[in-house]
Amino acid sequence: MQSVRLPGGSIRARSLRLEASFTISKADAYDYNILGGDHDPDDLHEELAQLSNELGQVMQSFPSASAKESLADEYLLDVLSKMIFGSNYIETTGGGLDVTLKICQAIFKDEDVPEIIDDGDPDYEMHKRDAMRNDKGIHPDTSCILRSRREIIQHARAASHILSEIYLHDKDLDEGIILETHRILTKGIDTEQGHSWTQYSGVYRQLPVAAGLHSFPPADLVPTRMRQMISSLNNDLVVAAKEGKIDPVALASKYCHEFVNTHPFLDGNGRTCRLILNVLLLKYGGLLVCIGQEDGTREEYLSIAARASENIASARDDWDEDDENSPKHYKELASFTLKHATSSLRKFIQTLKGDGRKGNEVSREA
Repeated sequence: MQSVRLPGGSIRARSLRLEASFTISKADAYDYNILGGDHDPDDLHEELAQLSNELGQVMQSFPSASAKESLADEYLLDVLSKMIFGSNYIETTGGGLDVTLKICQAIFKDEDVPEIIDDGDPDYEMHKRDAMRNDKGIHPDTSCILRSRREIIQHARAASHILSEIYLHDKDLDEGIILETHRILTKGIDTEQGHSWTQYSGVYRQLPVAAGLHSFPPADLVPTRMRQMISSLNNDLVVAAKEGKIDPVALASKYCHEFVNTHPFLDGNGRTCRLILNVLLLKYGGLLVCIGQEDGTREEYLSIAARASENIASARDDWDEDDENSPKHYKELASFTLKHATSSLRKFIQTLKGDGRKGNEVSREA
C-alpha cells in the first residue's frame, strides 16, 4: 500500500515525526445547547485530550513497515477523500461518493488522473449516474459530467496543496497560501452565473456578494479583512506558544468562521473555509473532520453557518468585532466540529489498534 503522499512527503510519516508543541486545553468557545443532551462540550473535550495522548503513544509504538502503518494509510486516504466528498456535497458540487473516493485516493497517492474522459471510460458512467440522481433523472451532457469531475479533481489538488504547505512544510497560513489554494480549487471552473474562472480564480472579489438576506463585507474591505484575519491568527498562536497550550478545535472553528464571513472570493468560499478548518485542525491537533456527507449533517452545518452570519449582522452595530469581549459567533460551529473531531479521532485510534480491521471502511460520521 502506498503512503498518503502530498507534495513534500507523507502525512503518516510526518505524524510519526511530530513532537507535541502544545497541550490541548479547552477554550471558552463552545455552545452548550446545540449538541442536545447526548453530548457535552466539556466531556467531549476531555475525551479529545485523552485520545490525543493515546494517539501519540500508539504512533510512537509503530515498528517500521508494519501492518499498522498500512492501516493508518488506508484510514487517512479514506478520511481525506470523504472530507472532499462532504465539502462538495454541502455546495452541491462534484460527484457521488464512489467516484470521489476513486479520484481523490489516486490524487493523494500522487497518481495521474485524466481530467477529460469520454463515454467509454468507466468513470463516465459513474459521473452520469450521480448527475442523474442529483438532477432527478435529467440526462446530463458531457460538459456537465466533465465539470463535476473537474470539481472533484481540483478540490483534491487544492487540499493537497494547503496540507502540504501548512502541515508537511510547517508554514504559517497566510494570504498567499489561501489565494493559491483557491486558484487551484477553481481552476477551469466558471461560476454558475457565467463568470470565467480566469477572472475570479485566486483573486479577491471585486463585486458584492450575499447569502439570502445577509450581505458580506463590501469588496473594497476584503483585503483589509483578510490581513486582519491572518494577523489575529498569528497573535493567537503567539499567545498559545507562550502559554504552551492550545484549543485546536476552537482555533480552527474561529478562522473558518471569520474567513467565510469575509467571503473574499466570488465563488468557492465554503470549500476553502473547510480546507482552512481541516488544515488548522491537523496542524495543531492532529485532527481531521468530514462534514456534510449526509443530508442531516449537511443541513445542520448550513444552519449553523446561516445563524452565525445573521448574528454577526444583528450585532455589528453594538460590538467592535476586534474586541476580545465581543460575542464569539463561532461557538455553535466549534461544538459541531468538536463532536465530529472526537468521533473521527476515536475511530482512527481503533483502526491503528486493529479494532477497525473488520469492515475497515470509515463511517460516514468520521
